[in-house]
Amino acid sequence: MHDEPKSGTSNIDANVARTLVTALNGTPEGGVFEVLPSSDLASLLEVYVPHLLSRRYPAWAWETLDGVYVTRARKVRPHVAELAGAGLLMSDQAWTPLAVRLALADSRDEVASYLVRLGEPGGGRLRISGPPYGRSGGFVESVVSRLDDVEWVYRVEGDAQDD
Repeated sequence: MHDEPKSGTSNIDANVARTLVTALNGTPEGGVFEVLPSSDLASLLEVYVPHLLSRRYPAWAWETLDGVYVTRARKVRPHVAELAGAGLLMSDQAWTPLAVRLALADSRDEVASYLVRLGEPGGGRLRISGPPYGRSGGFVESVVSRLDDVEWVYRVEGDAQDD
């Protein structure tokens, strides 16, 4: 565990916007695009999602994700993306469901609004848990098919400029 909250998130919003613009370019509205686990967007989400969650949930000031695995990424409207899959919790190395909706500002240089949903009820420090890394047994891939049935433990939405 960390002794103090994460830092270095001041430019994360602009970095997420920049990488999302790149991902959305050339993708038709309603189309899907790929987000590899090693991509810049997945890496940024490892920090950005906890940053957004920490605005409402103090426990997330000391948590981060050790990985983000996106199994579906869709361009739902111009400059709006929905990403679903799973996040790997740093604290207990367990997978947990993750769904993120990001809308870019008209300038496309920042995130205008977001909706983040993460985690199902369970054990662990954050009251969520899932299968451990390396033994997911299809869990990560199953998240998209059951998004509407997940009992989300953490949910936060708002304007990105509310820092």
